[in-house]
Amino acid sequence: MADNFLEAHREAYEIKKAKWQLSRTVRSHFLKKKASILKPEDESL
Repeated sequence: MADNFLEAHREAYEIKKAKWQLSRTVRSHFLKKKASILKPEDESL
């Protein structure tokens, strides 16, 4: 019983973490794109 609970909890945590990382990646990519539009000469971003 406890093992099943821990397993389910870990799975939910992994999903939450994956979603958070994805949204973070999308956000940083969007900001980089926005910055490159504002400053096209700066490709270091």
